[in-house]
Amino acid sequence: CLEVLLIRMCRALNSNNNTIFFHGKFASPQFFKALGCDDLVSAVFELGMGLCRLQLSDEEMALFSAAVLLSPDRPWLTEGQKVHQLQEKVYLALQHSLQKNGASEEKLDKMVSKLPIMKSICNLHVDKLEFFRLVHPETAYSFPPLYREVFGSELSLPDSTDS
Repeated sequence: CLEVLLIRMCRALNSNNNTIFFHGKFASPQFFKALGCDDLVSAVFELGMGLCRLQLSDEEMALFSAAVLLSPDRPWLTEGQKVHQLQEKVYLALQHSLQKNGASEEKLDKMVSKLPIMKSICNLHVDKLEFFRLVHPETAYSFPPLYREVFGSELSLPDSTDS
């Protein structure tokens, strides 16, 4: 799921000054590095800028997001082959969309080359989140409910709205 957020993030980035629109204003990587996860922040911004340079249309972004979500290597899947077949159909639709829009053939290759980077960022995010939860459990309890729902499925954090 974080992969889709990473893809969508490029819409909130300002590639001219390397900032992202966050809470009503533009923030630089330094703003987020105060959280103590420089490597994660740097990787996210670098990926975001790379995706910005691809100038994905809404259709391309939607199809790429769908293809990423339909990853057959997710550990909890029971029918990975069916998911792979569906993912292939989405990639064909993405390729067709790129051709229809006159994009170069290498654009899809550039998009696909971002997949290992996204996976690495997702793994790093999980590691950082686990560490943060151990070091600052009181702050982890106050994470927004949606964030906890998406990124904390195996967490036993109480709902911060239950006070």
